[in-house]
Amino acid sequence: MPQLILSRGTVYRKNWLTRLMPNVELGPYFLVVSLVAFVILITVITLVSSTRQVTKGYVLNSLEAKHQELTKGNEVREMEISQVRSLSYVQGLPKVRRMVRPDEVVFINSDSSIASK
Repeated sequence: MPQLILSRGTVYRKNWLTRLMPNVELGPYFLVVSLVAFVILITVITLVSSTRQVTKGYVLNSLEAKHQELTKGNEVREMEISQVRSLSYVQGLPKVRRMVRPDEVVFINSDSSIASK
């Protein structure tokens, strides 16, 4: 009884990795090295993200301190403005001291015009 023997039966259906690198055999050492490399990669990614979070916290604290400093400066300026607007400060100005009280007060009727041609 004749038999058909195919020489490329299982070798023809190689996976893509074996096609790209035909002389490389993956053994237990490759598995250990790839596992260690994966753990190192995950550790580095975790450290980078946690560093970003910590840095954001420091930036937030410094911005909050700067905001409080600016708020205090604004309050000081508001106090200075209120002191300058006070009646006692205005009465103490040299320009106000030179003013004299009028001898006679004249009221203008609202029906007449102030300026005329």
